[in-house]
Amino acid sequence: MQNSDLQAVKQALVAAGVEIYRTRPEEIQIAERVRLHIMDSGIRISIADTSAVVFTARSQRSDYPHEAPDQLFAKVRGTVGLAASARGYAEKSAGTTEVTDPIDAQKILDVWHEVTFAKSVGSIEDAVSEVLWALSQEKYVAG
Repeated sequence: MQNSDLQAVKQALVAAGVEIYRTRPEEIQIAERVRLHIMDSGIRISIADTSAVVFTARSQRSDYPHEAPDQLFAKVRGTVGLAASARGYAEKSAGTTEVTDPIDAQKILDVWHEVTFAKSVGSIEDAVSEVLWALSQEKYVAG
């Protein structure tokens, strides 16, 4: 897929019932409804040199307060990662995100241990299929 395919990819996603969160020059972010009025975007299609479907899964320190960060990453890799790997995804990155209090940025409410997975796609149909699969997956490993 090329950058010129951006509009065609968006149209195919909408036709498949997928809600678009945001579009950037080389990326389409997919909307995931947390609640009716709250939306997140952990799935995206990258349309750059190599087109890929990318999604992020996480565990949270608040669910496992007595476990080390490497154990929390292992939980994500051992659940979401197994299904993603079986589907042809590879781990792209792993890192932590501190969730801070919106009123006091110095106060850390939680720490997310996130693993990002990516799979190259060669066609619009493949991209839509992988987005639908990623939407069907639980991306939050709870305690």
